[in-house]
Amino acid sequence: MNSLKETAALDDLIDQMLSAKSQQEMARMVAENIMAIDTKFWMRIATRNDTAASKEDKDRLQDLATSVMVLVDAVRKRTEQQLEDSGKILQDILVAAADEKGEWYLPLTTDQVTNVRAALDRHSARLDEALLSNAFAWIKKSSEDGFDGMVQLLQVVLQLYAARALRTADTDGVEGALNELLYAEERQWYPLLRSMAASGTITEASLTEALQRRMEGVVLGLQSGSYAQRVQAEYLKEMESRAKGVFKELAAANQQ
Repeated sequence: MNSLKETAALDDLIDQMLSAKSQQEMARMVAENIMAIDTKFWMRIATRNDTAASKEDKDRLQDLATSVMVLVDAVRKRTEQQLEDSGKILQDILVAAADEKGEWYLPLTTDQVTNVRAALDRHSARLDEALLSNAFAWIKKSSEDGFDGMVQLLQVVLQLYAARALRTADTDGVEGALNELLYAEERQWYPLLRSMAASGTITEASLTEALQRRMEGVVLGLQSGSYAQRVQAEYLKEMESRAKGVFKELAAANQQ
């Protein structure tokens, strides 16, 4: 059954491509379905070519195959260029975290965090999947090579990216408090949570609801399975976990 559905989906994609009104429309289809253009896609075109009822149908399928191959190659080259460019941007962001000697030490100072945030703002138009993909690739390579400090630094950069992406314009109420928490450095979360809870600015229920609303925005507003969705969702989950720990601690203290 899955095989039949897969074949039907491939046929639908091929038929849509055959019906494309222009090269621009074809290019858009290829870009949007690049992950589906794999060995099975090419095998399906070959099968349809073998069983085509007329020479005209065969010619159309062969022309389609040629066009798709050219466009896939163009997408691949563009992606490689984007990754190369994003690598340079990521390097620039990491440089912002270095001290005056060009070295990295954790935890970052407040000034270094400010510098990283300024670098993120400077490259705001390029904080895309290519950059995040590079960050994860560098984390993997650094971990394999035993450079734990670089792994932690890249994780900090991803946290600062997530904080920037998740912050809204709200300044009042629980939404404003959540913005302050999300944008604070991780080491500030605990005292901030305790202070906000003590002052009544947040309750466990209100903060949980606010976090859920942000999570809904991430799940519904970002491409499923994207690095952006992954990083932002993990950041929200970490905040939720820390908050639960603080409220549990406060509840235990009140019972004594």
